[in-house]
Amino acid sequence: MKEHLGSILHPSTLEPLFGKYFGPVQIDNSKEYNAGFFSKFRSVDSVLVDILGEKIFLELRIYSTKFKSGANLLLWNRETGNLQEVSLIENGTSSFIHQGSFKNGYWSFTKSDKRFNFRLDDNIRQGYTHSAIWEKNLNFQLDALTYTGEKNKTWFTQISPSGKDWIFKNHSPDLRVEGQLSWNDLSVSLENGLLSYTVFKGYSSEAYPLENRIYLNISAKKKVHLYLEDEILIWTNGEVLNLGEPVWTNQGKKKILKDQNSKLELELEPEVEASFPRPKNLGKEKFIKTLYTVSGWIKTKTKKEKITNGIALLERQ
Repeated sequence: MKEHLGSILHPSTLEPLFGKYFGPVQIDNSKEYNAGFFSKFRSVDSVLVDILGEKIFLELRIYSTKFKSGANLLLWNRETGNLQEVSLIENGTSSFIHQGSFKNGYWSFTKSDKRFNFRLDDNIRQGYTHSAIWEKNLNFQLDALTYTGEKNKTWFTQISPSGKDWIFKNHSPDLRVEGQLSWNDLSVSLENGLLSYTVFKGYSSEAYPLENRIYLNISAKKKVHLYLEDEILIWTNGEVLNLGEPVWTNQGKKKILKDQNSKLELELEPEVEASFPRPKNLGKEKFIKTLYTVSGWIKTKTKKEKITNGIALLERQ
């Protein structure tokens, strides 16, 4: 795992710098890439935002391919178990806007009385979203602000081959968030919550990747964030470690997650499931998102600590 990436493409050859990186990416020079004629039909762009509060979990995804665009919203009341989801897909990209780069950009999807957006401003080191829906069965408003400039926070970046081209993924650590969320007759402050996001861009057969995330509380001030692919990436207070390949076992409907070096053992209890369509270059496919409550333990430095509460989101086809 490399610790620094100057730019997405090599400054001389303009070829993608394949690999996995911890740390900042200084320059987004991806627009200089000379994509082939057919590659342009595989261009994708998306942002995924998670917001976790004491009572509420929210997931917002805004995306675009060459021929389709859309947004997904999921709201989960962790106290009552109530779940509400919205999925919008349209042909074309007239409702989608993306300006700027992956770290200093704006993503938006607006359709009649539904408005979703996310903004990253690298100059003032902030991210924010003002999103809303006004419908008979859903009155939703979100105003959230996060600070991206903390020096001890480490981002994860991956640049992978995709056909003859490349795909870029940039995943944030858990960030402090403030603001307000209103969902029908419920209104909650986001103070003491967290926000995390993923930017996905380049060339792919899918509009966006399926992503597995786990958010854990050890104490009021100590939070742990896991991002699962072929390896377990774990953030503790912003610092990130690679724990290697995950080891999964099933106990009925429950899932048990361990690593190969006895650094953690988590028990995932399924709570709710939701189904979303995901556009592809040709057509679309359904995928399943399962939300779990999480218990267990994790070893930080030399100390084994108990998880007081946590949630997991696993996505699969």
